Parts: sequence; C-alpha cells; structure tokens
Amino acid sequence: MADGSTELGEEMTSHYGFNRFESATVGALYMLFCVVGVTTNLLTALTFYKDTKLLKTSKPWIHVCLALSNVLVVAPSPFPASSSFSGRWLYGSSLCQFYAFEGMFVGIAAIGAVIALCIERYMVASKPNMKENPGWFYTWSILLVVGNAFFWAVMPLLGWSRYTIEHSGTSCAIDWKNPDESYISYMVSLEIFSFLLPVSLAVYCLRPTAGQPPEPSTSGDSTSETSKMSDQTMAPFNENQLKSICYIFLGLVIVGWGPFAFLCTSTMFGGAQGLSMLAASLPPLACKCMVSAYPLVYAVASPRFRHSFTSVIGIFDQKQD
Repeated sequence: MADGSTELGEEMTSHYGFNRFESATVGALYMLFCVVGVTTNLLTALTFYKDTKLLKTSKPWIHVCLALSNVLVVAPSPFPASSSFSGRWLYGSSLCQFYAFEGMFVGIAAIGAVIALCIERYMVASKPNMKENPGWFYTWSILLVVGNAFFWAVMPLLGWSRYTIEHSGTSCAIDWKNPDESYISYMVSLEIFSFLLPVSLAVYCLRPTAGQPPEPSTSGDSTSETSKMSDQTMAPFNENQLKSICYIFLGLVIVGWGPFAFLCTSTMFGGAQGLSMLAASLPPLACKCMVSAYPLVYAVASPRFRHSFTSVIGIFDQKQD
C-alpha cells in the first residue's frame, strides 16, 4: 500500500510537456465544455420533463437519463481545469479515485442510454404491448443502463485494473499507462460487452421494420399554408426524426468516446512510451466536447423542441423578474 501511495504521489508532482499557455488553454476548454454542457443538457432534461407531448409514441425517461448522464460527464470538469492551470493534479489520491470512478460510471451510462434509445425505436415499431404498458421497458432499461455502468466503474476499485493519474498529470482515469494482464482483460471485456455488442444491437434495431407506425399525413386542400406551418412547428417528434436522432447519437458516441477507446486499446499493444501530451489530453476533451452536441441534434430535428427549450429558459427569466 505504501508503494502505491508513493507512486501516486510521484505522479502528482510530475511535470509534463505542455507550457503554461497550453496548460491554461486545456483548463479553459474544460471550463467551457462544463458550462455549455451542463446548461444545455440540464435544460434538455427539463424540456422533456415539462413538455409531456413532445414524444407521441414513447416516453421521455431515457432521453432524460441521457441528458442527466451528459450533465454528470462534464460537471466535474473544474477539477481537471484547475489542475491544468496549476500543471499538476491538486486533489489527492482519494478524489483522484472518485473522479475516475464517476467519469467511468456516467460515461458508460451515457453510451448505454443511447443504445437504449435505439432499442426503444425497435420496440415501439414491432411490439404492440409497448403502447399498452410501456412502464416495464423504461424501468428495466434504466436499471440495466445504470447497473451495467456501475459494474464496470466499480471493478477497478476492487482490483480489476485500477484508476490513477493520467499521462497529462492533471486528470484521472483508468490506468492505460501500465497495460498489465489485469488492464488488458478489463478493457477487452469492457469494449466487447459495453460497446461492440451493444452498438451492433443498436444498429440492428434501427434497421427498417415492416411494423413501423405510419407517419400522419399533413396534406389537405382546406388547410392553409399558415396552418400547415403552425402544425409542423408544434408537432411532436415522429418516428423518422427519432431514428435519425439515434443514428446521429451513435455517431456522437463514436466521435466523442472513440479517441479514448483508441488510446486505451493502442496502449495494450504498444504501451505508453513516446505518447505525446497532445495525444493524452485530446481524448478526455473529446468526451466532454461532444456532450454539448446532443441538445443541438434535438433542436435541429424538431421545431417543437426548440420552442419548448426556449420556453423553459423563459420560465427562469420570469422567476428572476
């Protein structure tokens, strides 16, 4: 135990290759992603909770789960931000372990929520009992998403791999710098059971299905153009929009979490020798940057979501007045 503490202490006082300006830039990016990500995703969760008719064929709970997971992905960013300004991890070994655990937990939960949204589209299209009694699906989906995330996040605390200071010296994550047998077995299992298989299932669930509900017709000679535009603005998400959103979310998962997965995988074969500061700093920043894109996808897909989103902001303005 003493050896581990000494090793962690040495890592916390190490100095790495970024100069003061570059370290400050990384810290500023962490804070920017934190403010934007927390604000937009929290408002997204409130939007789905407030506008109960935003979704016509499903319930909002997985969307809320995804938004809250994204909030928690970026909410602890002040820890690595302030550490980047100082050039070293400032918060000791216990908070290092907690920060890494929390990041792993909510990251896997966010990915799992996207997978659950894709499965939901399949269930709505092909299972009639979803419309009659949907509660069981949402209860079990959220329990599985949270339970799976907790399992993989707690394992390094129990000895299957471990959490430690990252190569940058200003953040904490899984110990990809020392790819021993424990780390390799953990990462291979994690990538298979929490990424490759679930993403494959999600793509299968989004394939065209014969049972997909038909989209309501908006044509009619007696309806004015103004009325049509008003109906479109206030229309809930339709199936095509929700499927497109799921495809884009899968892309965001790959773009946002892919660099970290690539980093963890590549070190299993080549180790961390010669890894630059930039290569070590970009993956965690990519995870936190992509979080802010999820609300934007909703806003682009649906005028009604934009209207409801801005109305939630209006409520806060009225309360301040």
